[in-house]
Amino acid sequence: MSFTHGHALIIGVGSYQHVPNLNVPITVADAQAVAAVLRDPHYCGYPEAQVTQISNADATRAGILAALSDLATRTKPDDTVLLFYSGHGEYSADGAYHLTTHDTRMVQHKVVAGTGISQADLLDKLRTIPAKRLILLMNACHAGELAPVLGDDQQPFTGQPLPQHTADALLATGSGRIIITACRENQVSFIGTGRMTIFAQALTDGLRGQGLMGRTGYISAFDLYTHLYFTVGTAVEKHISAAMKQRYGHTQEPELTVLKGVGPFAMALYHGSTTLGDFPADHMPPEDTAWREVSPARSQWAFQQSISNSPITTGNNNTVIQSGRDTIHAGGSVTQVGGDYVGGDKIHVGDISGTGIAIGRGAQAHVQQGGGDQEAFARAFAQIYATIKSRPEDPDVDKDEVTTTVKNIQQEAQKGEQANETKLTRWLRNLAEMAEDIFAVTVAALSGPQAAFATVAHKVAGRVRDERG
Repeated sequence: MSFTHGHALIIGVGSYQHVPNLNVPITVADAQAVAAVLRDPHYCGYPEAQVTQISNADATRAGILAALSDLATRTKPDDTVLLFYSGHGEYSADGAYHLTTHDTRMVQHKVVAGTGISQADLLDKLRTIPAKRLILLMNACHAGELAPVLGDDQQPFTGQPLPQHTADALLATGSGRIIITACRENQVSFIGTGRMTIFAQALTDGLRGQGLMGRTGYISAFDLYTHLYFTVGTAVEKHISAAMKQRYGHTQEPELTVLKGVGPFAMALYHGSTTLGDFPADHMPPEDTAWREVSPARSQWAFQQSISNSPITTGNNNTVIQSGRDTIHAGGSVTQVGGDYVGGDKIHVGDISGTGIAIGRGAQAHVQQGGGDQEAFARAFAQIYATIKSRPEDPDVDKDEVTTTVKNIQQEAQKGEQANETKLTRWLRNLAEMAEDIFAVTVAALSGPQAAFATVAHKVAGRVRDERG
């Protein structure tokens, strides 16, 4: 039997074109092994054509983004999607989290913007995947037998695990999102001495049904997580040297992040089962494992915070400015000017005539104000309306009423210092009673830098938020 609605994207970066000291060849073995067990009809039963595995020179930023876009076009709401990443996570200069790719560049141990998969990229791509069952497995902070290209004075690069804030935001990209990271935010993922990393070995064993019970012929996402938690912990205890633990820490605990109220789902066949029953959705991981249940309000708030720091587009010239000191694309066709790096960051400049941008010492420019904060403010509320529209149907929530209330808040807030404090207070309190998650993202929009002009609304939002704890 085939797990016909199963789709997977498996990434093991392996090598780095521009930063060879990041090389972790074993991540390719991770990806190959995970893809193989998913395709195996005797185990997980994913159709072979629905499992994509990319590594080394294929695991570029463009390659990974294209593969994610392909998932969005070929999956449907009733499908199950498994995403696996084994590589390095790291921050850019502006503090945005990135998954590194084969063509990633680094400056002062930070990812150069536009050369990795940023958290904004990941949020944007996952939002387009319609599948209502998606599990994201992240192995992004490696320590141990790295086999990198290092000089005598260089330290092995470990990278950073997926931050909890980013994980929380990813839950808001659609229904039924579950995230499993190879370790907690303050830990590392030990490589070990086997042919795969410890996490990938435990994952492939679990997908083969080792140490799991098959629930009516399926592998449950929560059962798989429980297996990972205990198996990885035992392997680290037995096989990681005392010196390595002394350097990096004594424990590695895979962490599960799930939206409150979201139950587990069947993510693969159990031992290639041919007899299937109704999948139960009432079990949870044991209390003493590292699982986090996130409220919808917190997830939406984290999502709103993340997208408010992502690239924005303004004006008729399609100017794109990524937050921080990162990449600037101005005008239509984009060409590279000068050397690769200017002041530590890469700048691409196209036709900038009339944009008010000046480059070079002593250069001057006049910029006619065109809304600035108002434009970013409008985009933030456009995202709130999209969130309302995509919100799961709830007999207790009237989406039209919620939308009307948010529009009232937006229109009043745009009056700046002339806004009516009493009306804003009433509407925000009503919104909190109707839909706590939409209240949270609305308050976030009123509290961000794009709302600097909305002084009254900013004050009222903070007060009502504090009222509700």
